[in-house]
Amino acid sequence: MKLEYSISDTILSIRDSYRINSLRDMMLMLQTIRQEHADSQYHILQRTYRNLIEEWIVHNLFYDFHVLRLHSGTVDMEFPQRWYFRVFYHLVAPLNRRIKRYKAL
Repeated sequence: MKLEYSISDTILSIRDSYRINSLRDMMLMLQTIRQEHADSQYHILQRTYRNLIEEWIVHNLFYDFHVLRLHSGTVDMEFPQRWYFRVFYHLVAPLNRRIKRYKAL
């Protein structure tokens, strides 16, 4: 499944990101975005797949629990990512049990 997205130098925004709950599909989407913008020098593409997917997983978790649902339905990933967000996403992402094979990252 491919979702709409917008990208700039420091922000990658994936609309309706809650619709994807598979690591495989998340990875495929991110790989496609990187391939489509391989010639660009976007700083956001310097973030690792694991880092981007952890943020995406936490947004999905918040969406499922109706936490800030208007905002958590779309994942907006920024560069540079603040250290405390990185730690938070890394600690909370494994709690989303709907995501299959989290340890595969």
